Amino acid sequence: MSFCKFLAAASFATALSVSVASAATFTIDPGDVTVSGSDFCFPGNCKLDGSIKGGSFDLDTVGATATLSDLFDWQVVTSSPWASGVGKYHVNATLNFSSPSPASTSGSGYAGFITLLGSVSGGVLAWTSGSGMVDFADGYRLSYSLKDALKLGFGTGTTTGATFTLEEVPAPVPLPASALLLLGGMGVLGGIRAKRHRTA
Repeated sequence: MSFCKFLAAASFATALSVSVASAATFTIDPGDVTVSGSDFCFPGNCKLDGSIKGGSFDLDTVGATATLSDLFDWQVVTSSPWASGVGKYHVNATLNFSSPSPASTSGSGYAGFITLLGSVSGGVLAWTSGSGMVDFADGYRLSYSLKDALKLGFGTGTTTGATFTLEEVPAPVPLPASALLLLGGMGVLGGIRAKRHRTA
């Protein structure tokens, strides 16, 4: 094996060692939102119920963003279809990721509502701690921002979302290059030994 062939093999191996991170699927599991506070409705009772609907999105480039517009589901639950009243609450939500590896982060804030005869409602949601970073064991990092809301309309339910940005990806692992370099080096040694036998 000539020295030029060895250099070509080494260059090819080095080129293979530079890998590009493939698209990662980020999955948020469904869950509950902790809601605590006070409310008053008549006739009957009312309360605010929050849940995490969950969802998935794919990101593969640092700086790429994804939005889940209906990540959270909010419902004013009444015991009477004619209930009218108000409520004010503190809310806390934990986002649990099941992929690309298990991770979690949380947000907290305030929510309130007013409802009239169980048919026309208005509400506000303000996250006081609704942004940050979440790190994954395999090297990915996301930043996130939970969305505030101000709603008024018919019905007793609404959804809110969040935006996620890919901040870091795993470093490439050059395993294929090391194997090819080893084979190339063995080939060079074999070529040198064969040349020495011919000249002897």
